[in-house]
Amino acid sequence: MSLPSSIDYTKILPIAAGNPRAMRRTFLPVNGQTFTAAGNNICRIEISADQFWDPLHSYLRFDVTNGAQTCGADFGGGHGFIRRLRLEQAGNVIMDTNRYDRLLSAILLPCQSGADSQAHRSITEMQTYGNAVAALAINTPAAAAVADGGYLTAIANNSTQIAALATTQYCIPLVGGLFSQEKLVPLQLLSSSPLTIEIELSPAVDAMVSAGAGNTDYTWSNVRYIASLVDVSPDVDAQVRMVQEMSGGHIVLNSTDYTHFNGNIPANAVGMQAINVPARRKSMKSLLWVGSSQTNLIFTNYRNSYGGGINLNSYHAKIGSINHPATPVECNFNVNGPGGTSLNGRGEALMELSKCFGTTGSVVGLGQLNRMNYAVTTGTAAEGQVAVSTPFQFCPMGLDLEAFQRTAIESGVNTADRSTPITLILDVGTGAAGATIGEAINIDCYVSFDSLYYIDSTGIISVSH
Repeated sequence: MSLPSSIDYTKILPIAAGNPRAMRRTFLPVNGQTFTAAGNNICRIEISADQFWDPLHSYLRFDVTNGAQTCGADFGGGHGFIRRLRLEQAGNVIMDTNRYDRLLSAILLPCQSGADSQAHRSITEMQTYGNAVAALAINTPAAAAVADGGYLTAIANNSTQIAALATTQYCIPLVGGLFSQEKLVPLQLLSSSPLTIEIELSPAVDAMVSAGAGNTDYTWSNVRYIASLVDVSPDVDAQVRMVQEMSGGHIVLNSTDYTHFNGNIPANAVGMQAINVPARRKSMKSLLWVGSSQTNLIFTNYRNSYGGGINLNSYHAKIGSINHPATPVECNFNVNGPGGTSLNGRGEALMELSKCFGTTGSVVGLGQLNRMNYAVTTGTAAEGQVAVSTPFQFCPMGLDLEAFQRTAIESGVNTADRSTPITLILDVGTGAAGATIGEAINIDCYVSFDSLYYIDSTGIISVSH
């Protein structure tokens, strides 16, 4: 007879070896003290130490001095200022995520953050918490025009949070690759080859929310990466080096990375639209994408987070000759959908998106997405929106491609063969009263994939994906 774990007192966590000591260390940029989106827009920070680096307990801190007009932070908060995030070592690119700002603002944060996260980010990233939008307040019942008494959500920044020429502090964790994996990184094994974080700043018109035409620029200052390090005794270091030797000279870490591809849907397009996704990866875990208007200036205030404007009937991916899934995912973001409004027909799309984040069977659900903010294409008062340009509207979509989600690595689709075509196929419907959308739509597509990081005996990190 075995005891239940709740009363089995023989099983305890192991005692930490090597007299460990937690340390906090600050790393500063090596190529300047101030950075601007319109000028010196690349910030490099080198990380080098004789300790283990705990990336999940480390973060980036920076100050933003606003331009000449008041503004707010888009839903991505501090992440919205980072156009591209790279990690390098000894000339080798370990991680490279382009359009990091859009990935976090329009996909990852809406899908993975809830009310508690929003409260936290109201302090660390200038996200307005419980802000009012005209006569309708966030987290209060919407107007009577909303038939089901729905709630407005997705915090609406009123574009006046940050005064002109004011300075605001941001603190954010960096996401993806080595930054998001759970094991400690043995920096002491990297010899004289430090890790270099390279950050390319986003244009002000994308990062900032303003009531006017948008800020012309902003300034980064007091930039620092605040790293959590763990110091251990020499005998623990010796054991780690022994493990490295016994493993063929390598220590292996694994994580999830993202790579970006861009496509477009022409104005007035209807029917099947093919988006080329030339991702060559050993294990493609999922496809994630979001659309935005190329021409509709109404939504320029929320250029990073906004994802509406696509009236989709269905979607699927074609990898080689195989459709994923075998039958397209049905959805209807069309205002002419079931019931005659855009408030219906999106459940299947949301469930498929949930698979990508492992929340399909969760009672908590998928982040901050709900019927009022998930791809409302028109923004009418009848849908609980006071003004089209004021509330956030999200429309992340996804296809899960893993066989063993979260229980094994490299169980995604192998697309490493460069002869294999990869296409995202979107069936675009008509708009209200049978009209075409009428505007060109940009598609930001992200491939989520497994990465393996090998630290060899010379202290060099190589990556396999």
